[in-house]
Amino acid sequence: MNALEPSTSVPQPLLKVEAVSKSFGGIQALYNVSFEVTSGQIYAVIGPNGAGKTTLFNIITGIYTPEEGGIFYDRQGIRGKKVYQLVRRGIARTFQNVELFDSMTVLENVLVGQHVRTRCGFWGAICHWPWVKKEEKEAHRRAMELLQFVGLEGVAQNRSSDLPFGWQRFLEIARALAAEPRLLLLDEPASGLNAVETEQLATLLQQIRERGVTLLLVEHDMSLTMSISDRILVLNQGKKLAEGTPREIQADEAVIDAYLGRE
Repeated sequence: MNALEPSTSVPQPLLKVEAVSKSFGGIQALYNVSFEVTSGQIYAVIGPNGAGKTTLFNIITGIYTPEEGGIFYDRQGIRGKKVYQLVRRGIARTFQNVELFDSMTVLENVLVGQHVRTRCGFWGAICHWPWVKKEEKEAHRRAMELLQFVGLEGVAQNRSSDLPFGWQRFLEIARALAAEPRLLLLDEPASGLNAVETEQLATLLQQIRERGVTLLLVEHDMSLTMSISDRILVLNQGKKLAEGTPREIQADEAVIDAYLGRE
């Protein structure tokens, strides 16, 4: 191809889910689900309760292994990989129910999120070599930067359990970002947030994308989902019902009947 000719290469997906199926005790949670998430996208998964959304997240992040199908991250198969292995590769997540270390401070929770990016092991912690002190200082600086990013720097020394629920949501996002992910999965991040906090969340998710992190989220707040997503996958009874842009999904008759409604 001439150097002056425009490139016709198609962007490679950061995440590719290929014909994935998963069942529990004879109940089919997911059946033959496929989709791709391109680097830099905000990609949403929506659908009724019991559609298989969280099961899909648990498969991508190594909690479950599918009976059939493949999962590819950065063009490498990751089916069957352990959770910690996927975090090291750059996949992090938050949970539908906030999962924090309640007895730890806000700052300590974020520091824990950095453990996969630090070299200090048992002997480093015992001997306090100079490089260990330097690493600890950098980890503290990075944690404070993330708390400032999510608006929690002023409560860094508070116990995480003392935070209002909405702030705990933002803290969990900060802790996930501490692992320096390329792909961040968010399981119902707006659940339990008030209108002001939901607006703050929308802004935060856009800012995370601007930092080069690809976002994959499950969300029931349709106003939020439609306003920030590049593409949306709709699941219903474990099967892929539709996929497309927010405008395409809003106009899809099958999606309207199964989930969105006609209001």
